[in-house]
Amino acid sequence: MTIQQMQYYIKVCHYKSFTKAAQELSISQPGISSAMRELERECGVELFERRNNSLYITDAGVLFLEEARKLLKQYEQMQGAVKNLSQGRSYIRMGLATMGGNSVYPQLRKLFHRAYPEIAIMAVEDYNGELRRMLAEDEVDLVLCSSRTMSEMQEFGHMDIRTSRVLFCVHHHHPLASRSQVTYEEMSQEPLVLLSDVYSITRRIRQAFGLRKLPMDIIHYTNQAYTVLRFIRQGAACGFLPSDVVEGNPDIVGIPLPDGEESYISLFWKKDRFQFSAARKMIQFVGEHLEEI
Repeated sequence: MTIQQMQYYIKVCHYKSFTKAAQELSISQPGISSAMRELERECGVELFERRNNSLYITDAGVLFLEEARKLLKQYEQMQGAVKNLSQGRSYIRMGLATMGGNSVYPQLRKLFHRAYPEIAIMAVEDYNGELRRMLAEDEVDLVLCSSRTMSEMQEFGHMDIRTSRVLFCVHHHHPLASRSQVTYEEMSQEPLVLLSDVYSITRRIRQAFGLRKLPMDIIHYTNQAYTVLRFIRQGAACGFLPSDVVEGNPDIVGIPLPDGEESYISLFWKKDRFQFSAARKMIQFVGEHLEEI
């Protein structure tokens, strides 16, 4: 059983026609028919059924199609890995958390590009849970996000870059703006704008209010930190944001939560994964330039 047979089989299933598949693959129709008969002999089952001049995929054929697609995908990934090894990959796939990662990345990218202009960084932004999955499944090389989300997972190595903590944020003219502390009971009396539940910051806030059996007056949900900032700047609502997001916004005052804990914005990588030289250089660079980042 060969990769070529798999490719032929997938194409025949797509068109449900030997003739159309042969045309697409630029081979003869007898050639592809012969390859499919040989594949059926190797499998020991019929993969196709012909009825009324039409080609149908059998139940066994459907199962085999699923496995063939998986195998072909793995083969293509292996080809890409071999090509990268032979050419010396000169790019980094970087995952950025919307909350946290973006507060570090601009400065990091500027400094790293200055030191290694030949290395490209392909960045993708997402929420922490999805970034954790992408790193675990080798879809990205490195991730910048909150240490609260990933540092407890033994499969990842990490380096802490900057501290951060969740703040209750109000407009600087708000009655609570002069306070150094605020209770959850007081926060429950205020209109709130929240990030959607895909963000760990929102899930933690919901849990804190739920443990105290306190209501939340939520007037708006959003996937954008900018929207939360805008509501607060306009005095239309209060919200919860990491301290690194609030920095540099003079119209907004951030008040530490009563039970708030500091976390870190950290760089993560997969421990048991081969790291290309570009990713290794990034890890080393971050360790040597923590104060600048």
